[in-house]
Amino acid sequence: MKQAGFYIIKDNFFSDMADPYLKGNKAEARPHYYCFPDDIKGIYWMIPLSSRVEKFERIINRRHAQGKPCNTLHIVRLDDGRRSAFLLQDMFPINDSYIERPYTIAGNPLMLTSEHEVRSLEKKARKVLRMIRHGVRFLPTQPDVLRIYRKLTIRAKTEGEP
Repeated sequence: MKQAGFYIIKDNFFSDMADPYLKGNKAEARPHYYCFPDDIKGIYWMIPLSSRVEKFERIINRRHAQGKPCNTLHIVRLDDGRRSAFLLQDMFPINDSYIERPYTIAGNPLMLTSEHEVRSLEKKARKVLRMIRHGVRFLPTQPDVLRIYRKLTIRAKTEGEP
């Protein structure tokens, strides 16, 4: 996998992890952004995307109007010309076995090519992950990513990965 790339995740990840708050996979059609590798080899942090940009713009604008930052959402115009909302509050860990394929447009893998956006997303995502690890819940419908993480790390250790 290439960092800053977009990937399609296998449906069985969502059944194996059985969290009601993971964003729907839309029959292996929802692209997910590969943000950064974890400290444990073979685990990667993915961010689901949404095309409902206006909805998330309203949330971001409301937070900014209140004088608050909004590290849980990020809106970017992708190379295909469409704007997408990155749902950082819903990011989750995954391993290679659950990656179906790169997300492609006209046969070309989609990548986030703006270095500035890549850095900004990673900075926000790491901050959100630190907060999650300290018990912060952003939404009542936030997936239990720490449970998923434990499940993946236990699996990695039993399969002999370092």
